[in-house]
Amino acid sequence: MASYISKFKLLITLIVLLASTVVSKSDEIDSTSLVCLKTIDPGLLPYFPRWSLCEPNLQLQVWQVFNLNGSNPKNLDKSNIRITASPINPEENSYNILLIECGSEKMTADIIESKMKSLNDKLSVLQRNYCYKDIPIASPPSQAQIEAITNYLEMPTNTTHSFSLSAFEQTLKFGKEDGYWIRSIIGTEGAGYPFVSSGEAKVVVQHPLYVNEDEATKNYIPNLLNFHVGMGYRFKDTSNGIASFIPTRSLNAAYGGKGVFGFDFHAPFEPNFGISFHAEVPMHRVDTAKSIEAATYATYYKENPLSPRDRLTIAPLLRITGNAGVFYNWWLEPGKYENYVRFDLGVNYTEVQEASVVKNENGYFLNDRVKGTNLFHPTEFMDWIYAKVEYRNQSTFPFGLSAQFSNQIFLSRVYLPLIGSWLYLDARYSIPLRSENRVFDKSIFMISPVLRLNI
Repeated sequence: MASYISKFKLLITLIVLLASTVVSKSDEIDSTSLVCLKTIDPGLLPYFPRWSLCEPNLQLQVWQVFNLNGSNPKNLDKSNIRITASPINPEENSYNILLIECGSEKMTADIIESKMKSLNDKLSVLQRNYCYKDIPIASPPSQAQIEAITNYLEMPTNTTHSFSLSAFEQTLKFGKEDGYWIRSIIGTEGAGYPFVSSGEAKVVVQHPLYVNEDEATKNYIPNLLNFHVGMGYRFKDTSNGIASFIPTRSLNAAYGGKGVFGFDFHAPFEPNFGISFHAEVPMHRVDTAKSIEAATYATYYKENPLSPRDRLTIAPLLRITGNAGVFYNWWLEPGKYENYVRFDLGVNYTEVQEASVVKNENGYFLNDRVKGTNLFHPTEFMDWIYAKVEYRNQSTFPFGLSAQFSNQIFLSRVYLPLIGSWLYLDARYSIPLRSENRVFDKSIFMISPVLRLNI
């Protein structure tokens, strides 16, 4: 009998030990769950009710609690205290504070409850009878906006098919990764001539040739080598049409068209860094025996050194243009793909040839060998400089701006969203900065809507 009693006691002891272990584990799980529930993902913070504290007395009290709790004093900032609460329940008379931040230090709900209970009661009152400033609740970004895209507006890398239409450029893409981009570009912005001011446009095809294998950068730089090739053509209409608010153009592209060629090559060892090259070269020289349609050329008058009574009629021709240099892509916050900056620095070459419009019994002709005509090309140090910086933001409301110095012309651009992610407003402004007065260099301001569709 004593043996059975002994075994029974042993069984009871084992059950008690097992029960205590389960309870202990259960308490540990509950504690861990409570911490998880009260710890907020920083990415979700903008979508909770938030406000900043601006009452000096309360600021000092919160700062003291953080300081006494062992926070690094260098990270604390009394003037930058932010409070985050759970969404309001109409039946409750107070906020449920989830997080308090002082500078870069923070306290979650469980620590707040134990370290500053009385202060928490003051801060959580629904009426908030103290100085505060609400922090606007953010709109959640779309999937496209949280991906890293170096050219969000015209050439997004996360689409299979893309289309954009504006007065400056029209783009069309086929295929997601190794697809083709077809771009129709109006103007020669690399030389500082936007829209119709250059008297020419071009159609280029862009295609990737070298895939990026770097895991850290291939999502936004899928290819290390982007090659483009195309043809340039001239405008025959010397008026600006409906864009009569901009100065009438003075530059021309000559007959015969241009060959267009260029590339961006990202360094395999550092894909954010690379070299760029772009050139536009006339396919034909000025032929003094080839007749032209004089009305299709923008002209101005100039003194004739051989005959002061007979002025020269000059058609300035934009000939060889191009630039080459290095570039660097920089995401301001790694892992948070909202703020992108690209820097370009290199050399520019722009050539403008004056040609005299000559008339005889057979019609009109161009002659670039008449005395008094000039060839404008880089002769000063500033003529050679090509520098550009672009900033793009692709958060909830994507926008961008850029500034370029090339051919001693300053060219700026800004674009803003109008409706959703499909309708934007794009504005560009150029102004010549050289001391020499060139008739064909004019200040241009042009604004255009941008229609954008992606699949």
